[in-house]
Amino acid sequence: MQGHLHHHHHHLQQQLAALLSAALPQPSASAAAAGGSAESTPSPSPAATEGPGERGGDAARIAALESLQRIILYPPNAFVVSHSSPFLSQGFCQLLSDKRAAAITYGSLCAVLVSIPIGSNGPQNHVLALAERFMAWALPLLGETDVQNGSAELALESLREFLNVGDANSIERFVPLILKACQELLEDERTSIGLLHQLLGVLTLISLKFGHCFQPHFVDIVDLLLGWAFMPDLSESGRMIIMDSFLQFQKHWLSNLQFSLELLSKFLGDIEVLIQDTSLESGSQLGRLLALFFCFSTVLRVTASGMMEMNILEDVREPLENMAPRLLKCIASFGRKSGSPKWMGESWRCLILLAEILNEGFCKSYPIVIDILFQNLIGIPSLQINALVKTNLQLLSRQKLALLPCSVRSVLGFYSPLSQLRLHPNHVVVANTAATYLFFLHHGSDAVVSQAISYLIEELELLKGMLGKIRGHFANVNEPLLDFVTDDQLKLDVGSGKIYSEHELISLIKFDLKALLSSIPCDAAESLQDQVAIDSLRYERSMRLASSILEKLHPFESPVEGWFELQVLIVKTLNRLSEVELLSKFTILRASWEKVSVNSDGRRERSLQAKNDLITEYKRKYTTCILRALGVNSPISIKLEALDWISSFGWMITTLERDADLTMQFCDPHADAGVGSDLLVAIFDAAYVRESKVRSRVASVLEALLQARLIDHAYFNFVSEVALDKLGDPDVTVKNSFARVLSVVLPLTIYSCGLNDKASSSCEFVHCTVNNYYLSWKNEFALKQCSRKLNSHQLVSIMSYISQRWKVPLSSWIQRLVFSCHCKKSSISINEEIVGEPGNGDMWKGGKTEECVVDKLCPVNNIAAVWWSTHEAARHCIALRLRTNLGGPTQTFAALERMLLDIPNVLLLDAEQTDSKYIASSNTYLLPMRLLLDFVEALKKNVYNAYEGSFILPACSRQSSVFFRANKKVCEEWFSRICEPMMNAGLALHCYDATIQYCLLRLQDLKNLVTSVFKDKARGASVSEIFHLRSRFAGDVMKVARHASLALCRNYEPEALIGLQKWVATQFSVLFKEDKQIVSGVAGNFGHFSWITGLVYQAQGQYEKAAAYFSHLLQSEVALALMGSDGVQFVIARVIECFTSVSDWNSLESWLTELQSLRAMHAGKSYSGALTTAGNEINAVHALARYDLGDFQASRSYLDLTPKSSCEIALDPKIALERSEQMLLRSMLKRDGSFHKVGEELEKAKLMLDEALSVVPLDGLHQAAACAIQLHCILAFEEGTRSSNHDQAKRSPSLLGSLQQVLLTPISRVCQDCSLWTKVFRVYRTLMPTSLTTLLLCQKLLTVARKQNNFMLADRLSQYLRDHIRMTSEGSNSDLALKMQYEDILLKHAKGNHEEAILDSWSFIGDNMRSSATISSGTDGVLRAKACLKLSTWLRQGFPNLDFRNVLLKICQDFSACTSFAGTGLTSGDGVLITDPDYNQILEEIIGTARKISCNLCPTLSKTWLSYASWCFDQAKGSPPAGGAVLQSCSLSSVLHPELSPERRKLTEAEMSEVEIIIRKIFNSDRDVNVASGVDEDRSESIYFQDELLVSSLVEQAAYIMQTAAGSPGFESYDGECPSAAVSSQLQVLFLNTNSGMRKHDILPFVDELVGIWWSLRQRRVSLFGHAAHGYFQYLSYSSNLLACSANDFLKEKNKSYTLRAMLYVLHIIVNYGYELRETLEHGLAAVPLLPWQV
Repeated sequence: MQGHLHHHHHHLQQQLAALLSAALPQPSASAAAAGGSAESTPSPSPAATEGPGERGGDAARIAALESLQRIILYPPNAFVVSHSSPFLSQGFCQLLSDKRAAAITYGSLCAVLVSIPIGSNGPQNHVLALAERFMAWALPLLGETDVQNGSAELALESLREFLNVGDANSIERFVPLILKACQELLEDERTSIGLLHQLLGVLTLISLKFGHCFQPHFVDIVDLLLGWAFMPDLSESGRMIIMDSFLQFQKHWLSNLQFSLELLSKFLGDIEVLIQDTSLESGSQLGRLLALFFCFSTVLRVTASGMMEMNILEDVREPLENMAPRLLKCIASFGRKSGSPKWMGESWRCLILLAEILNEGFCKSYPIVIDILFQNLIGIPSLQINALVKTNLQLLSRQKLALLPCSVRSVLGFYSPLSQLRLHPNHVVVANTAATYLFFLHHGSDAVVSQAISYLIEELELLKGMLGKIRGHFANVNEPLLDFVTDDQLKLDVGSGKIYSEHELISLIKFDLKALLSSIPCDAAESLQDQVAIDSLRYERSMRLASSILEKLHPFESPVEGWFELQVLIVKTLNRLSEVELLSKFTILRASWEKVSVNSDGRRERSLQAKNDLITEYKRKYTTCILRALGVNSPISIKLEALDWISSFGWMITTLERDADLTMQFCDPHADAGVGSDLLVAIFDAAYVRESKVRSRVASVLEALLQARLIDHAYFNFVSEVALDKLGDPDVTVKNSFARVLSVVLPLTIYSCGLNDKASSSCEFVHCTVNNYYLSWKNEFALKQCSRKLNSHQLVSIMSYISQRWKVPLSSWIQRLVFSCHCKKSSISINEEIVGEPGNGDMWKGGKTEECVVDKLCPVNNIAAVWWSTHEAARHCIALRLRTNLGGPTQTFAALERMLLDIPNVLLLDAEQTDSKYIASSNTYLLPMRLLLDFVEALKKNVYNAYEGSFILPACSRQSSVFFRANKKVCEEWFSRICEPMMNAGLALHCYDATIQYCLLRLQDLKNLVTSVFKDKARGASVSEIFHLRSRFAGDVMKVARHASLALCRNYEPEALIGLQKWVATQFSVLFKEDKQIVSGVAGNFGHFSWITGLVYQAQGQYEKAAAYFSHLLQSEVALALMGSDGVQFVIARVIECFTSVSDWNSLESWLTELQSLRAMHAGKSYSGALTTAGNEINAVHALARYDLGDFQASRSYLDLTPKSSCEIALDPKIALERSEQMLLRSMLKRDGSFHKVGEELEKAKLMLDEALSVVPLDGLHQAAACAIQLHCILAFEEGTRSSNHDQAKRSPSLLGSLQQVLLTPISRVCQDCSLWTKVFRVYRTLMPTSLTTLLLCQKLLTVARKQNNFMLADRLSQYLRDHIRMTSEGSNSDLALKMQYEDILLKHAKGNHEEAILDSWSFIGDNMRSSATISSGTDGVLRAKACLKLSTWLRQGFPNLDFRNVLLKICQDFSACTSFAGTGLTSGDGVLITDPDYNQILEEIIGTARKISCNLCPTLSKTWLSYASWCFDQAKGSPPAGGAVLQSCSLSSVLHPELSPERRKLTEAEMSEVEIIIRKIFNSDRDVNVASGVDEDRSESIYFQDELLVSSLVEQAAYIMQTAAGSPGFESYDGECPSAAVSSQLQVLFLNTNSGMRKHDILPFVDELVGIWWSLRQRRVSLFGHAAHGYFQYLSYSSNLLACSANDFLKEKNKSYTLRAMLYVLHIIVNYGYELRETLEHGLAAVPLLPWQV
C-alpha cells in the first residue's frame, strides 16, 4: 500500500514538472549561446519581445498553466505540492512577468502552501518564506500605477486569487498589509478606472472573508470610494461598480448603522441644496446630483435590505420616515426639471425601498408618489411604462391595509394617467394596468374597495354620457370638459387632450364592467362564521353593483341600446351579479336559521318564506330587464344571454332546494314565488324565433324552471301546449329538447289538472298574450284564408304527400312550398266574383294578420306549415272544382276514397312486418295519413260552404258555387259513402275525435236507413227477409257503437257514453224488440248495449268495477248470445285492459282460468270460439305481471314468446306505444348489466315513439298523455340507470325529481287515469324504491285508486307503503306514516266499513279533541284537521245501516276518562245513552267540537273555517240540519265554551240584581212623589209595597221581556223598528200598567238603564253570529289563494261558489246584527283581501 502511494506521489511530481516545463518559454538560439542562467528573484522589468514562433505556443503554455493550477488546488495533492514547492516557485518566478495565468497560479500555490496544517516535521519555514517572497513581489507592484505595463493589475489578480484560495486563518496575517496597499492605491490619483474595478474586487473579497480585518478600515474606504463616485468625469459604469461594491459591504453598513444614517442625511441635504441650484441644467451639476442620488439609493438599499433580513427595521423606520417628505420633494422637483430615464429608474427603486421600510406608514406619502410616477408619460417607451405600472403596483402592495381610500381617485380617476393606459397599444401595459385595478377591487379594506367601485360607477356614467353625445342622445352631457368634435370618426375630446372614439369608449365600458364584476370575492372560508362574513360582503357588493348598473347603465335605455355587443356584456354582468346576490343572501339566511333554536316545522316555515321573499325580490328587480332582453326587436345574442340568465336562475333555485333541510318545504303550491305570466309569455315568444339556437335554449330554460318549481301549476297546461306544439319544429335537436320538456311537464299537468280538463287559467293566459296564434294556429289556418295562393304544382306536391306517393321527409320541402306561394294582388279576382251574404267574410278582412301568422309560425313549425298547406289545398280544390292531378271530380273522389280505405291496410301490414328495414325502405309515415283525414274534413266543409255559404268560412268564387250547387246531391252521397272509411281510418290511426264524429254520423245514417227500410218492407217482406235485415243492421249498429264507445272511453267522457247508450238503445229498439223478453232481468235496461256501462266505469277510471261488470256479462249466457262473437272479443279485450291498468295480476290469472272454463262450458255455441284471448298480446301482459311479482326470469321468458315484430318500429300509434313499453321492460330486466346495452334498447324505445309523437300535436294533450308518460318513464329510467352506473360524463338535469314539486299538493280529482300513474310508479319503484318521491307517488296513487273504487290496487299500494315507509328519513317517515294512517281511514270508509272508519278517525284525532293545546302546524296539523272535518261530516250525514250510539258511547267514555273535562249526564249507570234528545245533543256537540278543533289544528286550511262558520251560523239561527240539535251549553268539553256559554241566553246574577235595584228605584221615586204631594206615607207604602212579591214579580217579568227580546231575530224581522226601542216600549208598558199613576217621562231614565243591560245580554246572545262571521272572514282570507292559483275549472267554480256563499252569510250577519257585532265585523272586513269580493 505504501509502495503504491509512493509511486503515485512520484508520478504526480513528474506531472507537475512536465506541466511547468511546458509552461516555460523555449529558449532561443542566442539565449542558448549566452548560456546565462536566470536570476531566481523576478525582475520588474518588462518581458522581452517574443518572436512569431514563440507567440504561436501561447495557447499551449496557458493550457499547461491552467492544468497546473487545477492540480495545485486539488486538496489530496497538497502533500506532493508542498514538497514540490521549491522548483514550482522557481518556475513561476520566471513566468510572472510573462503570463497572467502564471501570476494567478503563483498566488494559488502560495495560498495552498500557507493553508497546509503545520506538522511536526513539515517544511513550514520554507513555505512562509515562499509566501513572504510572493507578498514582496505583489505589494510593490501596486504602487507602480504610473507604469503602463499592467503589473499592478497582474499583482491585484494574483492577490485576489491568494485571498480567495487560502484558508482564512492561515493567510489572515497578510490581510493588513494587503488592505494598507489597497487603501494607498485608492488614495493615489493615478489609479485608473480599470484598476479600480480590480481593486474593488479585492476589497469586496476581504470584506466578506476577513470582515473583522476590514471593519476598522470600512469608514475610510467608503470615504475614498465616495470621492471616486463623485468624480465629474467618472463614467456611469464606473459609478455602478462602486455602488455594487457598497452592496457587498452590507454587514459593515449594518455594523456602522449610525454612520449609514448620517451619510443618508448628508446625501439628502446635498441633494436639496443642488435641487435649489438654478444652474442644475449644466452638465456638472446634473452629474453630481445623479451621483448623490445613486449613492443615497445604494446606501438606502443596502441598509434596508440588511435590516429586513435581520427583521430590525424598527431601528431605521423613524429616521427614514422623517426623511421621506424631504426625499419625495426632491424626487418630484428633479422629475419636473429633468425627466432622465436613469433618474426615473433609480427613483422608482428608491421609492420601493422606502415603501418596504415604512410599510403602512408609506400610505401618507403615496399621493405625492403618484404625482412623481405619472407626472410625465409622453414619449416614454412601452417597456418603461410597463416598469412604471409594476412599480406602482409594488408600492400599493407594500401599504397593505393602511392604504388610504383617498388614494383611489389619484390612481383610478378617469383623467389619471393610469386610467388612460387602459387604451395603450401594448397588451402587457394594459394587463399590468388591469392588475392595478384588480388590486384596488380585491383589497382587504372595504373602504378602499367601496371607493374604487364608486369611481368606476361614476366613470361608467361619464362614458355613457360621452356615448350619448356621440349618438346625439344628450344635448348636454354633465361634464364641463367634454367637447363634441364632429369629424369622420365621431370622437370626443374630454379636456385632457385625449380624443376618444366610439370603439375606445365601448372598450373602456367593457373594462369597467369586468373590473367591477371581479370586485366580488370568490373565496371559500373554512368556518361557517367566516363564510357568512364573506357572503355578506358578496351580497352587499353585488346588490350595489346591480342596482347601479340598472340605474345608470341600463342595457335597454339610450344610449346603450344602440350597441349590441355592449348590451350583451351588461346583461351577462347582471346575470352574474344576480346569481351572486341570490346565493349569498340565501347563505346568510340559512346561517341565521341555524343560530335560532326552532323546531323543524318552524325552520321549514322560515325557509319557505325566505325562499319566496328572495324570488319575489329577484323578480321585482330583474324581470323588466329580462323582458326587454327577450323583446321582439332584441338581437339573437341578447336573447340567448337573457335565456341563459333565466336558466341559471332556475338551476340556482334547484341547487338551493337540494339542501337537506329544504327538500320538502319549498313546494308551497300557492306561494307567489314563481315566474310571472309576462315572463312566461316572453319565453314562449322566444320559442318561435327563427334562430334554432334560441328555440333550443328555450327548451332548456323551461326545463330549468320546471326543475326549480318556478312555474305555477296554473300554467302547466299552457307550458304543455307549447311543448306539444314544438314537436313540429323543423330542427331535430329542438324537437327532441321539447319532447323532453313535454315528458317533464305533461305528468305535472295531468297531476294538477287531469286528463280532460280545459284549464280556464290557461285559456285566459293565452288570450292575454299578443301572439296567441302560436297555439291557436289550427283555427287560424282552418277558418281564415291567407293571401298566399297555391299553384297547380304545389297542389300536386301536397296531394302526393298525403297520398303517400311522394315519399320524402316533410322538412325537406314544406318550408320551400309555403314561402314559394305567391300572394294575390287582390282578394277579388278579375274573372271571379265572390258570392254570399254581404256580411260574409267581413271579419276576415285583416289579411295582413293571417299573412303574419304564416310568416312567423310556419318557418318554426313544420306541422303548422303542412296543416296550412293541407287546408289551402282543400280550398284550392274548391276553386278548381275538384279538377286535380288525380283527375276530374269523380276520379278525385274515388282516389280519396281509396286512400282512406288503404290506411287500415297499410297499418295492419306494417304491424305484421318482421323486417326491421321495412319502414325505412318504404318511407311510409303516419303524418300523411293523419293529414288525409284533415284534408277530407276540410274539403267537406269547403264544399258545404260552396253550395250553402257560411258565416265563418270565407266565400268562394261564383263559378265554384254554381258548380257545387249543381252537384250538391253527388257530393252529399259521396260524403255519406266515405263516412265508414273515415271512421275506419280514424279508428286505425287512433284519432278518437274523428272516430267519434264519423261513428255518430254513421249511426245517424244507419238510423235513417233502418227507419226507411223497415217502413218500406214491413208490408210485404217475409219473416226471413226481415230477420236477415234486422240481423245485418244490428251487427252494423253494434260494430259502430263499439267503435264510438271505445273512442269516448279513450277520451274519458263517461257522460257522453251514458248518453250514447241511451240514444242507441232508444233509436234502434226496432232491431232488438224481439229480444226484450230474453234481455229483461239479465242484462239491464239497455239490452244489447249493456256492455257500454262497463265502458262508463272504465272511462271514470273504475277499472276494477269495470272488470267485474264485464266478467259478470261473460258469465251470463244471454249476454254472450246478445253480444255475439265480436262483442265477446271486445269485452275480453276490455277485461284484460282493465286488469292491466291496475296491475291486478292475481285477478287476471283467476279470470283467465275462468275464461277457459267458460269456453269449455259453451263449447259448440256460435260465440264459443270468441271466448279466448286471441288477438291480445297476452304474453306481454304475462311478462309485465311476472316483473311486478318479482319473477324476472319468467318475465324474460314471456317476452321471448312475443312476436319478433314486437322489437321493431311500428306506424300504428297504439302498437308503437305497446312495443315501446315492452322495450322498456326489456331494459328494466337488464338493469344490472352493461349500461351500453341498456342504453341501446332505451334509445330504440324512444325511437318507437317518434311516429306517434309526430301526429299528437294535431290531437291535443289528452291524446299525447300516453306517449309523454312513456317518454317520461324511458328518460327517468335512463337517468337512474346512468347514475347507478356512475357514468357522470353527461349528467342531465334530474328528471327523477321533477314530480316531487307537485306530490306534496293534492292530486286533481278531475279525470285521472291510474293506469298512467301505475307505469310511472313501476319505473320509480324499480330505480329508487324507498325514496321520498316514490313513496309520495305511491300515496297519491293510493288516493286516486281509493276515489275511483279500485280497492285492490289501493290495498297493494297501502301494503307497499307500510313495507317501505320505515326506510325513509326520520322527518319524512313521520309525515308519511300520518298520511298512511289517514288514507287507511278513508279507504275503510270508501269500502263501506263506516263504523270502523269513524272509530279509527276518532282514535286518530281523539287526543287533539280532548286536549286544550290544539294549535298545530305542518303535515300533522293539516291531516288531523282534515280528519276532524271528515268525522264531523260522517257523523252529520249518517248511514242507513249504522247506529251511532255505540260510536258516541266510545267517544263519551274517552271524554269522561280525561280529567281535563267533566262530562255529566251523558250515560246511564250501565253505560247506555239515556234518550234520543241526549243522543242528538251529544252528536251535535261532537260535530261542533271537531270543526273548531280543525280550525285550531290548521288555521290556513280554508275549508275548516267554512265548516266551522256554517255550524256556528246554524246554531245561532237555531235551525240545525236534519238530525241535529240546538245546543244550550257544553257537556263534553270546554272547547265550545266561548260559543256556548251558559250565560249566553239569560241574565247573570249580577245583572238580575241590577235589574231589581233599578225597579226598586222606579217605585221609590214614585213613592217620593206621593209623599211630596201630601199623600200619607203609610198609605203609600200600603199601596206600592204591600208585599215584596210584587217587586219580585216585576223583576221576573222585566227579565223575561229582556231575555225574550235578546233572542229575537235581527233587523230584517222588524218593520223599521229598532230592537232596543221595542224592548223599551215593552218595559214602559209593564211599569205603567203596574202603576197607572206613573208618568212616562219619570220612568224613561230607568228604562234606559234596563235597555243598557239588555244590550249586554243581546251581544252575548248573538255572539254565535260573531263567531260565524269570524269563520267566514277567515275562509275568505285563506281561500283567496285558491281563487288566484286554481288551474282547474271544476275546483275554481267550486271555490267561487263557496266564496259567494260565505259572502252572502256575512252580508246577512251585517244586515241583522251589524250594530251588536260592529267590532268583529270591522276587523274582519279590514283583514279580508280584495280578491274574494271580485269573484
